[in-house]
Amino acid sequence: MSLISIIHTKVIPFVFKISEQPMLFKELMHANKIYNDGMNLEYNMKGFRIRLGRIYFVYFALVLFLATPLSFIFHTQLAKIDCHALIISSIVFTILLFSGFALFKSWLVEQVSVQLITKAWKNHFPHFAYANNTQKVSNIYAEALEIGIQNKDLQRHIITKMVD
Repeated sequence: MSLISIIHTKVIPFVFKISEQPMLFKELMHANKIYNDGMNLEYNMKGFRIRLGRIYFVYFALVLFLATPLSFIFHTQLAKIDCHALIISSIVFTILLFSGFALFKSWLVEQVSVQLITKAWKNHFPHFAYANNTQKVSNIYAEALEIGIQNKDLQRHIITKMVD
């Protein structure tokens, strides 16, 4: 099993509480637009909730899994370094540790968001491939918002524009 498949099958269900309800069409359009615009997905996306304690557990387990063998390997070299250099290196390590957590969390949110968007895409657009049409649908949705298409006519408008 690859690392990505382990993350999708084990880590994401452990860290996130994912709703069983299917995503509504309007929610899909909003999430797709936000994702394609590169905006923050964590607070703008519906359908999942982060279990913060579990994400801390997974991240620090991963860090310990990587750092423990390295500390055993380089222990003799680290013991000979000046204490001032160790203080500076511990500050740098702490900065990297917590900034790495923020990057890890945002990457996991992006992974679960893409997973939910593609699942909803298969539900609402079964005849259109997600990878080929995501940007086109995002642009059509933005145009529909500009011209004031009502929610009840939104799906028909977008599908009509996609077929043209």
